[in-house]
Amino acid sequence: MPPQWFEERLWPLLARRVPGFEAARLVSSWAGHYDVNVLDHNVILGAHPEVANLLFANGFSGHGLQQSPAIGRALMELVVHGGFRSLDLGAFGWVRVIEGRGVREVNVV
Repeated sequence: MPPQWFEERLWPLLARRVPGFEAARLVSSWAGHYDVNVLDHNVILGAHPEVANLLFANGFSGHGLQQSPAIGRALMELVVHGGFRSLDLGAFGWVRVIEGRGVREVNVV
């Protein structure tokens, strides 16, 4: 479906059916980086196995805002204590990515 299809074909139908839609037209938009872990769409958390003193918290695939308080605490625990204390998040480390073992989520909507 070409991008202009919405503007040229669908929008006029919507605006005829609900005239208020004409006042709600898009006037600007924004695009940004979407952080994706293509292996399993989960965070990559913790130290890289080959680079000393480099901690990762990336690859959230849309979960970042939801999980940021817990991830912040987990990173603090890694820095201060050298390991996870509150929750064992070791399953989300680099080893699973390097070995290609994704963490499967069964309750994702």
